[in-house]
Amino acid sequence: MNDFNYYKSLPKKRMGAMAVVFNQKGQLLIVKPSYKEQWLFPGGAVEENESPKSACVREVREELGIELTHLQFLCIDYVPANTEKDESVQFVFYCGELSAESKIQVDGKEIMDYRFVSFGEAILLLGAGRSLAKRLPACLAALKKRHPMYLEDGVEV
Repeated sequence: MNDFNYYKSLPKKRMGAMAVVFNQKGQLLIVKPSYKEQWLFPGGAVEENESPKSACVREVREELGIELTHLQFLCIDYVPANTEKDESVQFVFYCGELSAESKIQVDGKEIMDYRFVSFGEAILLLGAGRSLAKRLPACLAALKKRHPMYLEDGVEV
């Protein structure tokens, strides 16, 4: 077996990338997808041969019509398989503060609405206990410390 075929035979993991974005009041940007009850952070799946950072920029552009220019790596989260999904690796990027002039336009297909919310509201709307809600405190701690974190199922290890 040559190297290419060997590497092709190895297991693959699903990857996602999400953006942590604030407004000028320090509130977090969350989005309401058409396909789930819970709210999410902007972002989505990393496509084949696409970097997580590029995926984050692309997904936010597609979902909200805004172009992210400053991305800072915050966290990587290994999420084990559960009854709904197979395992994945989630990359989280801090994308700064949106100015008052930033014009968010939801796509109306994948994303139906957006809100800027407090930390507590975000936890509730993201679904307390879900990996995404568990991930938020660690991501904000990484931002405050200016030091990336490794997480498993939303918890620093």
